[in-house]
Amino acid sequence: MVNSSNIGYLGPKGTYSSKASELYSTKLNQVPFNSINEVLGSLKDKTCDLVIVPLENSIQGSIVEVLDFLADEENNYNIVDELNLNINHSIYTLKRFNNHNFEVIFSHPQALGQCYKYINNNYANVELKISNSTADSINDLEEYNAPGAFIGPPWLKDNEKVILIGENIQSVKNNVTRFVIISNDFRKEITHNDKTSLVISFNGDSPGSLYNALEPFAVSQINMTKIESRPTKEKLGNYYFFIDVEGNAKDEKLSSCLSKIEKICNLKILGSYPIFKG
Repeated sequence: MVNSSNIGYLGPKGTYSSKASELYSTKLNQVPFNSINEVLGSLKDKTCDLVIVPLENSIQGSIVEVLDFLADEENNYNIVDELNLNINHSIYTLKRFNNHNFEVIFSHPQALGQCYKYINNNYANVELKISNSTADSINDLEEYNAPGAFIGPPWLKDNEKVILIGENIQSVKNNVTRFVIISNDFRKEITHNDKTSLVISFNGDSPGSLYNALEPFAVSQINMTKIESRPTKEKLGNYYFFIDVEGNAKDEKLSSCLSKIEKICNLKILGSYPIFKG
């Protein structure tokens, strides 16, 4: 773990990011922010020495703000750890609403997307409203002048203002979010159970370019555990490819492999860190 005093996360306290931050370390000073972009920005202005952010969800996929931040050539930050967290959404209303004729449901867009089946089956005609976080959604509903509900984490049922309507309402019961810890520093230790994240891109499009870039992994028998494309935003048809492979970038075999790949395409190593054991 990186020695640091401040860790930034998507707040307020009570979000899944808050929970992940507490699970990662109880010794660091937890600093909440209003959006993922603000969390990441705290690395740039040095408010925080490291941050914890969601990278991908098993239902909704990757968090594009985090991918774009990591791919940016001007950002020289490193993933130093990862943490997987089971996500179990609940739906609530406020005690002052005595029926379920709701006009609105508040939550973070990821939570709304992860609960699409429940919403369609039970509240198909209800307007969905975006909150900065699942924990913020209760405040948004309180300020909204109409009967409604909000989707949030299971521990919000202890709030004396709310009534629990339903639990575990996510569309797929095995709902997991992978969080990564990003730092100004880099992880020096090799645990021999590491993962390396990297991103590659190409200056031009040509037949077999992606195959040629990935072939060294196969030749070296290095297991690739993830590949995902994301537009570079430079022009239509240009993509970043985000890749996770087993091993540490300092390992002789992986280091040699990456040297070969670097001659074929643009390569940025995003960090080597221990594989989360759960």
